[in-house]
Amino acid sequence: MHITFDFGTVVWTVMGILTGFRVYQWSQPTAPTTPTAQPAGMTKGERLVLALTAAVAVITIGSYLSGGVEKAEIDKPELSVSVTTRA
Repeated sequence: MHITFDFGTVVWTVMGILTGFRVYQWSQPTAPTTPTAQPAGMTKGERLVLALTAAVAVITIGSYLSGGVEKAEIDKPELSVSVTTRA
């Protein structure tokens, strides 16, 4: 398989990683108001899934909008037909 990447794909990948990091930080649980109360918010696993989903969405949509992968093709084996004759 031949895949060519352009500069736009690199930019969108970096933007996606930064977006995922910001979403992970943004979704941090809030501090409890009383010492015995549990913190309100998502668990680490839920935050990670949310951040990864946001990163993949930015990369996918951004790459699609800017052209992304220019060429992707699978090498197919060439079929050769050999003819044998008997004399």
